[in-house]
Amino acid sequence: MRQEHEHAEFLEESTKNKYFGFKCLHYSVSEASKSLRVMVLNKTGEAGVVRVATIDDAAKAGEDYEAVDTQLVFAKNEKEKFVEVIIHDDDSWEPDEDFFMQLYDVNTDAELDGKDCKTRITIIDDDKPGAIYF
Repeated sequence: MRQEHEHAEFLEESTKNKYFGFKCLHYSVSEASKSLRVMVLNKTGEAGVVRVATIDDAAKAGEDYEAVDTQLVFAKNEKEKFVEVIIHDDDSWEPDEDFFMQLYDVNTDAELDGKDCKTRITIIDDDKPGAIYF
């Protein structure tokens, strides 16, 4: 089960980054899905490079998902690329957990400005909690 919501296209233009951004600001993915593809937009269509990295929250890299820290190289007229995140499936019940993906300037490692430069990813647990019987 995969679900996307909170699309960046509904943000005011003045709050977005004018060069790069995520298409969606919040993804939900079942841990059984094994992976999720996150779309990054090159809004100008000019050749450019942007760094994409994951940030732990309740979901932890190595336990719940595989960390991503990569550079996306866009050729002229290339408007979108995908970053794939590997999701770990376990057999233990736990609450749904979030982590984030952030866009960075490749020269300074500074976070890019704009509300569309960070996306939240929620891993939905597909295991049922145990039962107690008396």
